[in-house]
Amino acid sequence: MNQIANSAETRERLIQAAIQLFGEHGFKGTTTRQLAEAAGANIGSIAYHFTNKHGLYLASAAYIADELHRRLAPPPLPAPTDRVASFATLRTLVARMVHTFTEDDDCRQWLLLVIREQVSPGEAFDILQARAFQPIQMTLSTLIARLTGRDPDDRRVILETHTLVGQIVFFLVGREPLLRRLGQDGYDAATVAEIEALMAAQLARYA
Repeated sequence: MNQIANSAETRERLIQAAIQLFGEHGFKGTTTRQLAEAAGANIGSIAYHFTNKHGLYLASAAYIADELHRRLAPPPLPAPTDRVASFATLRTLVARMVHTFTEDDDCRQWLLLVIREQVSPGEAFDILQARAFQPIQMTLSTLIARLTGRDPDDRRVILETHTLVGQIVFFLVGREPLLRRLGQDGYDAATVAEIEALMAAQLARYA
């Protein structure tokens, strides 16, 4: 039992080390020795758990994707004809995204790796897209489509969805410029509440 637990702990440490090092140095700039040392593991554990460095990289992307999906947890969609419930669900999901991207420190740790994949998409980006980005985008698009009388695949709906997501995510990506302008060290509860209220006001056009 202890061996199984230790093995799981080693795997977790390798993934956490990989997220940090791949984010900071990229795939090519990170060695297996660096990964093993940062995780407090032997190099052979990378092959044991992930086959090779590439496998660890993909596992790191999968970890981020699954954790993002778990945190954002798209709520069940109400009946297509229920506008009131659809609008309430949209507000709930947007509020959840605001709190996740302003308050969750893990998201800050994942940011560099995710940005690298945005700039140069590969297999890891496909994992992020399939497991995290697309489910959230599709839920938002479906709700916006219902509230505007369009189809979720309508070009306008897709653009509106992406604009909405971009506004929220920028509170994470553009965190430091905003905090410096506000003269704050971090997002306090009052600031998060203000951001949530601003996003809710923007959603009012769908009510």
